[in-house]
Amino acid sequence: MEPGSLPQASAPALQAGADHLARTWDTVTRALQSRIRAEAFQTWFRRSALVRCDDQVLAFAVQNDFARNWIVSNYLAEMGEAAREVFGSPRQIEIEVDAELVRPRDEERETVLVAPAPLARTRATQAAPTAMPGELVLNPKYTFDNFVVGPCNRFAHAAAAGAAESPGKTYNPFFLHGSVGLGKTHLLQSLCGSILARNPQARILYLSCESFVNHFIDALEKSDLQRFRDKYRNVDVLVVDDIHLLANKERTQEEFFHTFNTLYQAGKQIVLSSDSPPKDIPTLQERLVSRFKWGLVVEIEPPCYETRMAILKRKSRDRGREFNDDVARLLAERIESNIRELEGAVTRVLAHCSLVNAPVTVETAREALREVFAARRGEPTMEEIIACVSQRFAVRASEMQGKKRTNAIAFPRQVAMFLARRLTNHSLEDIGGYFGGRDHSTVVHAITKIEAKSKSDPQCGDMVADLLSRLRGLKA
Repeated sequence: MEPGSLPQASAPALQAGADHLARTWDTVTRALQSRIRAEAFQTWFRRSALVRCDDQVLAFAVQNDFARNWIVSNYLAEMGEAAREVFGSPRQIEIEVDAELVRPRDEERETVLVAPAPLARTRATQAAPTAMPGELVLNPKYTFDNFVVGPCNRFAHAAAAGAAESPGKTYNPFFLHGSVGLGKTHLLQSLCGSILARNPQARILYLSCESFVNHFIDALEKSDLQRFRDKYRNVDVLVVDDIHLLANKERTQEEFFHTFNTLYQAGKQIVLSSDSPPKDIPTLQERLVSRFKWGLVVEIEPPCYETRMAILKRKSRDRGREFNDDVARLLAERIESNIRELEGAVTRVLAHCSLVNAPVTVETAREALREVFAARRGEPTMEEIIACVSQRFAVRASEMQGKKRTNAIAFPRQVAMFLARRLTNHSLEDIGGYFGGRDHSTVVHAITKIEAKSKSDPQCGDMVADLLSRLRGLKA
């Protein structure tokens, strides 16, 4: 060895170090998977690798800047929680970009969306002697008890629970449809978990439609259709997510038709989900459309205001820092499209407050979500409408959203309801939810009253016109 040079680690020592990092990362990612959606883990963490880990820092690599920035914005808090669970003390999370350090995707490995269990080892992979790639594994957090029920999803929740109570009898097939991020996956997994709780020996095959298509193509290529059919037709429950992906696949539709018939005639439960109802799936064979409608077709709708409030309170409470009403109200008013965005907002606010060591307040929530809020254009928010009316009538926003019915409060509340109907796309039920949970008939009465008074009382008409102008000007 030359003077001043450092001893070089041997190849076995380097390999041992790499193996230790790999084992440690597997442990950490298993803890992470219990905290985030399976699809999110597959997208952002599967192709990652641990770079170094000590008593202060846990550093891992991802393949590009986009993945790094997304994880920092959306999953840093969960990553920290997973590290704390594994090591028993907090670690500073560092994310590097180095494609050379990221382990390549092993195409021979099962593409299973995993969630450490007890429910991870379900009967889903025991439906046939050999499990195929693409089968989904249950997330133990997805239960009926953990599902936030509101007017938008109450029927879908009850129907899924009913199908789980009497598989193959009550609602068969059970067809659940709705836009992305509304809770379809949660209900499907709750249904499977409920069946397993009643009958641990139940053979459940739960997978995506894309996996069904890929398995069928693979079986055709290998001339192994019998094994494919044995797998799919010898189960107690078949759950296929995103069945609308059968569109334009004539041969696969033919195979699914016969699989459906075999299971149905044997009294086995069939559960399907889709972004649209059966009749709206393009190029779907009429005989499949007819069969999908034999049982119960249920739509899950976007969450109304009250449900969004409940979701935000539940999700933040589950993560140890329940939002107060003001913070929850801010987010519920601004984020309306789906539950997934609400969950992302909770994560982002909590991560921001943790990083800057600040309490969760309306101000810190605004700061954490400033990009989300800035992107929203067009109609004024309910918060802006209520603030504008509150200022005009010199009443507190909390009073307008409370239970008081005095004329000094009731009239401004009616004006705000009228303006909300004019300026937003909220439903009557949604508007009523912003004002103390009042029903749609109360909102209709308020709108009718303000319309009539604006015509009969010029002073009232001018006041309403002025408020409309000011609120429209906010988004000009």
